[in-house]
Amino acid sequence: MKRGYIYLSLGVIAYAGLIGWSGTLKDGIIPLAAQSRGIRHPRIPREAFPNAEGDEVTFADLDPAYFQRECVSCHVSYGRDLAPPELQTRDNEPAPVYYAGGQAGTVFNATSKAFEQPSPAIVDAGLEKEFLAGEVFFEGNFVSNPDAPFGGLGPTYVKSSCISCHPGYGRAKRTDDFSQEYGNGYIAFVHNPDGTIVEGYTFMLQIHSVAPYTPYARDVEITWNEFTDQYGNRYPDGSPYNAGKPTEGSLTYPTADIVDPQIPLPDDYKVSLEATIGIYGTGLLDAISDESILAEYDRQQSMPGPVKGQHGKWIAEPYSGEKRLGKFTWHCTRATLQNGPGYNGLYNTTNVTREDRPHLYATEQWMDRQRELGIDVSDLEGQQPAELSQEDLSDFMIWHRGLAVPAARNLDRPQVIRGRELFGELGCVSCHKPEWRTGKYEPMPAYSHQIIRPYTDLLMHDMGDENKGRYRTYRTPPLWGRGLMKKAANHTDMFHDLRARDFEEAILWHFGEAEFAREQFRNLPAEDRQSLIQFVQSL
Repeated sequence: MKRGYIYLSLGVIAYAGLIGWSGTLKDGIIPLAAQSRGIRHPRIPREAFPNAEGDEVTFADLDPAYFQRECVSCHVSYGRDLAPPELQTRDNEPAPVYYAGGQAGTVFNATSKAFEQPSPAIVDAGLEKEFLAGEVFFEGNFVSNPDAPFGGLGPTYVKSSCISCHPGYGRAKRTDDFSQEYGNGYIAFVHNPDGTIVEGYTFMLQIHSVAPYTPYARDVEITWNEFTDQYGNRYPDGSPYNAGKPTEGSLTYPTADIVDPQIPLPDDYKVSLEATIGIYGTGLLDAISDESILAEYDRQQSMPGPVKGQHGKWIAEPYSGEKRLGKFTWHCTRATLQNGPGYNGLYNTTNVTREDRPHLYATEQWMDRQRELGIDVSDLEGQQPAELSQEDLSDFMIWHRGLAVPAARNLDRPQVIRGRELFGELGCVSCHKPEWRTGKYEPMPAYSHQIIRPYTDLLMHDMGDENKGRYRTYRTPPLWGRGLMKKAANHTDMFHDLRARDFEEAILWHFGEAEFAREQFRNLPAEDRQSLIQFVQSL
């Protein structure tokens, strides 16, 4: 007989292959899978097989209630030896599934510095010096004096440093205002009802300026609003959402408006908030080919059910002229890292000019407004001298591509194993696609043709009116590393506008195409809900 492993699936026993036994029903059964490894497994008694006839038993005869009561404790006692085969360590080497970023992109670091490590590809290529040189421009605080280190800030800007929006190299945290506070990574968009930006405003609203200039608006006011679903924010068992937390029974979402706008606004304008996304592992996502994303798109369109992701538009890359498929940002507006959110963010967040971005990030309407206020803008017109060199920019991109992904953790724990099953059974994998194989990747060849596990399909999904901002469709965010956010960035806020304060709330904000999975989560027993959350925390 082949040896196999058991695991619990919705209260029934599923198994891979057949399992051999040692012993008899009279004396008690020992699985050969345990015996062959020298594990001192307790004998399973006769009463655990209520449907067995004679001395022959199969796993189908094992009472599920017995498994839940007794076998789970064995999993705890014997650890990874009784985990499913794909989770087991061999020769002191972690199983491949722990390598979230593949061999070339994963680091086994679960500290507060987990998101800022160079990938093995960087180390193996001897690029640590360039990596650290590029990191300086992420962490540095830009100033307005063009002759000073990190010079060139302004005349208007969103933030004076990248890291202030990406605390701990991760995601932004929710706040009550639009201050320069570290970790406040909100971006405001002043837009029309159709999502297009109101004429005269920059795409990302710039509310800070250096003297003597004035920003597009003086401030953004954020209001947090209570949300109650059709169930009164309670599970079917009567317990409230967020039970036992300070936020018990509460779900909230932000709305925003601008203060003292300097450019005329239409009557039906809106202000929406979006937050920065984690930047680690983006080089690996960049290595996924357009063809692979289109194949996933085609798969979803051909499947029954509500999940029908939309791919990004084809975008002409300025450095090559080649058209590539959009896959970065919440709305897939950027196709590659070389023209991506970090590459552009370094420019349009700080307004620091460079050879490939010689003009200031400003609108003609803003220039006119400065003239109306008696402010001389003649020095701001036309091309500006480069305030960031191409060499510095090259180092920045080596750093950007080279940020590693922390390895998955605790995958062999029984509750995490259970959560992993539920992640599939509830349909979470429909959008949070576990695995990809990267394509040929010239910017960092070691990233080519690897299996990575980001848990995203890189497609946009309708998340319902409950989540409408500029749009109601958002790209599925990767889940890798999310369980380390508290340690690295000192918060667990999630979702496009940080309305979710933890994993439980993030699942409960899944509407639209994802509402079916939300309802299944709501109807799980409390311990299964916690198992699912623990699995996502392990990634």
